[in-house]
Amino acid sequence: MRTQILMATVAAVALAAPVAAQDQTKPRPEAAAGAETAPPVVTEGQPAEEAAGQEMAAEEATPPADMQFIEVQEDAQFLAYDEVIGQDVVNVMDEEVGEIADLVMDPDQKLVGVVLSVGGFLGVGEKWVAVPVDQIQFPANDQPARLLAAVTPEQLENAPDFTTKEAIEARRAAEEAQRQALQQQVPPPATTPVQ
Repeated sequence: MRTQILMATVAAVALAAPVAAQDQTKPRPEAAAGAETAPPVVTEGQPAEEAAGQEMAAEEATPPADMQFIEVQEDAQFLAYDEVIGQDVVNVMDEEVGEIADLVMDPDQKLVGVVLSVGGFLGVGEKWVAVPVDQIQFPANDQPARLLAAVTPEQLENAPDFTTKEAIEARRAAEEAQRQALQQQVPPPATTPVQ
């Protein structure tokens, strides 16, 4: 008799579980009215807090309404990585003088300079030289970038190196580490005078 009651209870729970799950996944009134976000899917045994967390995560993943996006690159625009970085640079005499290694931006998000990789062979012995952006024409239709000054490759190799903030900070850190190491050196043992 107990076995029959136990089996009947298990059967009732098994039949009731899908009904309970259907009740939990009914659409909310705002979703039925055409809201953009779909209700979280609640599965059997999922706590209500987890379903609410999924809904909040979906709302946080949606960009704010006032966020603007650029959807299409216009003809006059260029992509730095694809069309500028690594581009060959020639001088006004059409001699190759280097290639564009990076761009320098200011705090107002304006392009102020172009970093050229000059000299060296296969990346060995090269140096970085930066020129103001108004001294270079950017490539168009697969043409190399062009420096507007009559500068030779040798003159660029002798130009001042461009130093990045990262290099300056690394040099300062090395100097500080050296200073601390000198301060921590143990003084030589004192010698006692011979009598």
